[in-house]
Amino acid sequence: MFKFFRNSESKSCKRANAKDMKITEINHFNHHHKLKLSYSGTPYQCDGCKELGFGSCYQCNNEKCDFHLHENCGVAKPIATHSFFKNINFKYEKKGKQGKTCKACGKDVQGFMYKSKETYLHPSCLELPSTLNGNFNGRSLRLNLKVKASTKCLICQNKEISKGKLKGWAYISSCGKHCYHVGCVNNLNFENWKMGYFNQSQSGGVTNGLVFINEENRGSSSGRKENERPLMRYALNLIVQAVLGAVVSSWIS
Repeated sequence: MFKFFRNSESKSCKRANAKDMKITEINHFNHHHKLKLSYSGTPYQCDGCKELGFGSCYQCNNEKCDFHLHENCGVAKPIATHSFFKNINFKYEKKGKQGKTCKACGKDVQGFMYKSKETYLHPSCLELPSTLNGNFNGRSLRLNLKVKASTKCLICQNKEISKGKLKGWAYISSCGKHCYHVGCVNNLNFENWKMGYFNQSQSGGVTNGLVFINEENRGSSSGRKENERPLMRYALNLIVQAVLGAVVSSWIS
């Protein structure tokens, strides 16, 4: 049993082994029961930052509680940095601020967040991988996280999330053909989660293509060749899982 202190709060934890140093159990100020590191097979809403998550999380074993925290929300760093913001430190805060939005995705910060002056970030957005690598039918695919879209997002058909107000981060393929705002993918995730799509039979991915189907119905893929759609679906699925925090290590470089 180890103990560590953060933000004047004590937490007890058990570490799985010295190699991965995973904290497998915590006491958290936001819940009255112990939370154990678990794997959620369906998306959940984090009770810390209020954003969706998938896979590794801290959750209460009491079924009546239905309490989940992103792994990064459960053991949040008091001070964090990001490569998009040179020489700037972000301070962890427990409560969101009404009317303030995340610089990355454009959504309101309703719970745990990181703040630097007037810049706000969800913990999950702060931890987004800078690069996603995949291989689709022998074709390599590399998606890079950028501070703004260089071309129109394939979901909203705009370069900016909110015209004249917020550009929003985006994942863009090295070939330039695939561009998706983090915020647009986040919104699709919430829509499909509310509709219960994530609870349907899944195979070969978190969404089983359901997010992409929703996106196609919006007409965002109009004008695209039919044979390009499988690769678009694969690219979007990588980003969906990154936004949900379900990216496996082999996808990150």
